Amino acid sequence: MNAILRKLSQLLDSNDMELRMAAIRVTTELDLRSRQIVQALGRSLREPHDELRLVALRALARLGAADVADMVVPLILTTGPLREHAMAVISAVGPGVSEQLKTLYGQADFHGKRAVITAMARIGGKGALTFLLKILPDEPFELQKHLTLSICESLDRMTPAQQAPVFSMVLRLLKSKEMTKHPQLLITGAIILGHFRGSALASRARNELKALAEKKSPPEVRRHAIVSYNRLMHEAKVTPRDEQFLTKLLSDEDWHNVAQHALTGFQKLPFPKKALPKLIGLLHGSPHFSVHIHIFERLQSSDSADVAEAILPFLADSRFRVREAAEGALRKMPGSIESLFALLMKTEDLEVTQRINAILRDFPQDTRQKYVERASTRLLSLFEENDPHYRSFLEFVKSLDPDPLRKRIYDKAHQLKKKNAKDKWERIAGLLQLLWDNHLITAEGRYLLAVALVRQSPKDLAPASRRANLGLRVLRALVYDDHADLAKRLRADKDLGPDDYFYLGFHFSEEGEDMRPFSTLMLEHVVKAFPKSKVAPPAAHKLDLQAKARAQAEIEAQAAREAAEKKAERKQRKLEREAAAKMGGAVNTAAPKAVTTAAPKAVTTAAPKAVTTAAPKTSPQASKKTAPKAAAMTMAAPKTTPQVAKAAPTMVAPAGAHSHSMKPAKKSAPVTLQRVKAAHVAAAKTASRGRTPSKSAKKKPNRKK
Repeated sequence: MNAILRKLSQLLDSNDMELRMAAIRVTTELDLRSRQIVQALGRSLREPHDELRLVALRALARLGAADVADMVVPLILTTGPLREHAMAVISAVGPGVSEQLKTLYGQADFHGKRAVITAMARIGGKGALTFLLKILPDEPFELQKHLTLSICESLDRMTPAQQAPVFSMVLRLLKSKEMTKHPQLLITGAIILGHFRGSALASRARNELKALAEKKSPPEVRRHAIVSYNRLMHEAKVTPRDEQFLTKLLSDEDWHNVAQHALTGFQKLPFPKKALPKLIGLLHGSPHFSVHIHIFERLQSSDSADVAEAILPFLADSRFRVREAAEGALRKMPGSIESLFALLMKTEDLEVTQRINAILRDFPQDTRQKYVERASTRLLSLFEENDPHYRSFLEFVKSLDPDPLRKRIYDKAHQLKKKNAKDKWERIAGLLQLLWDNHLITAEGRYLLAVALVRQSPKDLAPASRRANLGLRVLRALVYDDHADLAKRLRADKDLGPDDYFYLGFHFSEEGEDMRPFSTLMLEHVVKAFPKSKVAPPAAHKLDLQAKARAQAEIEAQAAREAAEKKAERKQRKLEREAAAKMGGAVNTAAPKAVTTAAPKAVTTAAPKAVTTAAPKTSPQASKKTAPKAAAMTMAAPKTTPQVAKAAPTMVAPAGAHSHSMKPAKKSAPVTLQRVKAAHVAAAKTASRGRTPSKSAKKKPNRKK
């Protein structure tokens, strides 16, 4: 093994760079930590080849470089990867190189000093932090920032016990006279205090930070002090003094530096439910809406009337987000309904009333039902005062139960109706139209509204004026319900006069037959009850016109009925003819020969004279039309036409005639007669249409004796 070490040591000093770097890698992998190897690696650091030095630094970081630290430390003043690897080696060496680094710090440039500070912070410990805190006040601002960051990182790697001596040094630094000259150092001190851990150190650090957060300190110092204070809240138990400190800062006017960061810490504070009312003071003490929003979120878990009273004014706040947050808090406070309704009764802010209505809709209906009577009373009061805020109460009442409001309006209308005030009809119409416009009115309300509107109308009989009268439109619906009962009630109404009755009768007489019965009752009442009034003659004349119109309508209806009956008869006859024509066509195609062979001799020999003497009675035109009939009659003598039936007795044989002249009919005669009858009907139809009869119908009877 010694021979191998000697050989590797020789290779580590070789002039062949590739062979030398290969030997370094082998020693690193074999973890050869002999002094001879480390010294050889240290000599490699003096070579001008950066690649060789990097390989050597990596090996020293693993094998240890305490023996060659003096060769490694100067490399942190270089640039690039060499500096980083040199720092790694120095960190592995530890505090042993601190003195050399301190010496090197005075010779280094800006970047070199940053490297030394970083190396000292990585080494850590009381000695390193003491050096860093000592040089902190005299360095420029950029280096002070790097020093602060390095010190904080070093403190985070230390235990509370290791931090204890450093804490005392930080306090001495904060109380030095130099701090008053350099506010930036106060900021640095506030930042460093936020990195101490442990209950004891955290409590002491928070007390120091409270002092730095006072108003006498610059805004930037206050900001960093509060931020550090928030970092330490979980390190030690929060005391009432801590709550008072943050609560006070929430009311500070400086939002950017103070209140904003104090709110972050305040949100971490636990508040029991009993202590929540104490936060109400912040709603009036803090000028910041974010604070108000957070307080609303806290207070919504306290279902207290006092808390609700404190939140209510913020429903009218000028800031939209505050109004939204206040509304959201009140929605989750069932006990606030009394306060909400009380505010609704007295507020004149339209947006506030809308928000209250929106909140109240979220409460159970049984809870809201208790306030319907009070809301109805307030609504009528505002409505009669012509105050538009009545709409807020109207929405509340409509969403629950409109019956109390409806009853109050009806009672008010009946009271006004009994009085003699000049504006009573206008007031009645206004109250009832409130129900009409919101679809809350019933039949009783419609009647009162119609009477009020008719009474105050000009009673102009022009069609356009009557169409524009809402009272007449309201009455029309009541007429459809029960015109007789409506007429009876109107006739008994003492507030209506002859002009009103005539106006109603005239209007509805022009509205069609459905309205005529009601119109007649109104006009008859004018004629009977007010015969001496000026509208009695026009009413009587209107009744006469209606009577004449009814008579004329009956005549026209009777004529229309008769015309309809005649039309139906013509249609029926037409259908019968079409049916007969269809039947005749079927017979002609079925058996045409049966008509011509049905006992011709019996007909021709029976009574030729009777046939020939009966024929001349018809006119030439009729003979042409009845030629088919005559031919059929000669082929089937009995039961064909009335003329043949009358001539049938002459066909009886006279006395002395031979018995063989009357031959009996064949057995197929009944079937033949039926077919002949059908052929006769078809022939008659064909002749009436001007068509040529069939061959069986054209065949002339045998007139030979």
